[in-house]
Amino acid sequence: MKRELQEWRWKDGVVDSHGKHIELRHGDAGKSTYENWHPIARIGRPKKQVFPVEWLIAADSPENESMIIEARQELDFYLVEKGEPDPWAYAKYHCNTRANIYSRVHWSYFPNGIHGERHASMVIRLSSEEVALIFEDTEEPGTRGQKK
Repeated sequence: MKRELQEWRWKDGVVDSHGKHIELRHGDAGKSTYENWHPIARIGRPKKQVFPVEWLIAADSPENESMIIEARQELDFYLVEKGEPDPWAYAKYHCNTRANIYSRVHWSYFPNGIHGERHASMVIRLSSEEVALIFEDTEEPGTRGQKK
């Protein structure tokens, strides 16, 4: 008899903030930084293909409704629907992608707990002087693509 593979899923649960986990925050990366985003939830390492998700905001509060909806959509997509063979590994990878910054739900991986280092993509803001220093065209004006 063939054994059916259990599908990945997530459910409400408790997540140890001092252990490996992923934190979800809600905010606009173009307007504010991680410290100003609203903590929404923590995701723990899966056990038997089930991710525990601990909500950090009240789900029944009207002002949190849109954040909860967006977070649930991302949990469903990245942990279940995407169909990755190892959704935990993919979730950690996602923390450092451009898609993570463009979304309003931002994922951060804490390999050593909440007081350890945070792995996450971020917007880097440069001054005009830094932009000039890094990206300044070193070619003579009007000579781009011309042979010397």
